[in-house]
Amino acid sequence: MEKEKARSIVKKWFCILLLLPALAAAQEEDTINGWEAAEPDQELELETNWLDDTHDVATDKAQALTEWMDNFFGDPEYNLEQAESQLRLEIINEWDEEDGYETSPRLRGKVQLPKISKRLDIVFSGEDSDFDSEEDRRNNDDGIALQYRLNEGRRSRYDLTLGWSSGPRPGFKYRYQGSFDERNSYRFIERIQYEIDDGFISKSQLDLNRALSPDNLIQWSNQITYGEDTDGVEWRSRVALRQRRDTDNDRPTALNYIAAVNGITSPHSFVKNYRLAILWRRQVYRDYLFLELEPGYNFRKRKNEDDRNTAASLTVRLEFALQRDMRKVRKP
Repeated sequence: MEKEKARSIVKKWFCILLLLPALAAAQEEDTINGWEAAEPDQELELETNWLDDTHDVATDKAQALTEWMDNFFGDPEYNLEQAESQLRLEIINEWDEEDGYETSPRLRGKVQLPKISKRLDIVFSGEDSDFDSEEDRRNNDDGIALQYRLNEGRRSRYDLTLGWSSGPRPGFKYRYQGSFDERNSYRFIERIQYEIDDGFISKSQLDLNRALSPDNLIQWSNQITYGEDTDGVEWRSRVALRQRRDTDNDRPTALNYIAAVNGITSPHSFVKNYRLAILWRRQVYRDYLFLELEPGYNFRKRKNEDDRNTAASLTVRLEFALQRDMRKVRKP
């Protein structure tokens, strides 16, 4: 187990180090589309996509506040749907009362490949890490994949994906988002993927958002995963109260109060973990350095026959948001 963790960490750092020369070249030559952040008075000229169109036409409070929160918290789905390249390098320090202490890097986001195709991106994941439980974040490896945009409209988008683990992992991804009224919005995401070791797997996610005030949003996220190698239906549900503060300041702050539960249906149906957490996030330097503190408390059991144990946890993340520009996100 320790050797596997060590290999995983070495692999992550190796991928990041391989990428650094390309990032440096892009900074000097400005060859990657959307890579350089605009100067304060410079007009931004970006290729528009379905999310940009929705952003322009939406006047509802829920949609605008949800977009601000997704961008500020670095929501993986929001990053992958933007018209420009975005990368986030995270240094993650995790402590868990049961699992101990671990430090690891993570690279997330995407880089466009305009010289090959305007529809093709390199995607760095965990793209689901923001929704996964703390146990899944510890066990998941970051990866690199290709993402090809098949079609996009004002509210929907279709992608083909191709990743690599022990072999090729082809997949399909569909997203749709919209609003019920000015305070309530939704987003649905469906992924179907094939893995050589695990066969076909389907993952469905539905997010419901309600704006309580100009700076407060409640979000209910639900996810189910089913495949040839899953424990029946693996499900998760999370309710979060998201608050933004100091938005008139150059260094805004946001809070996320989280209550989450996850479980499985086979071979026995049971709840694996109940979790409470508070996520504090602040822009600490310029527009690219962020700090996160996330204390949490878990009431979990690994197997159905186990007794349920309590475990405190604490996560500290330092994030470098490469070429992020918060000024592009509309305030409701």
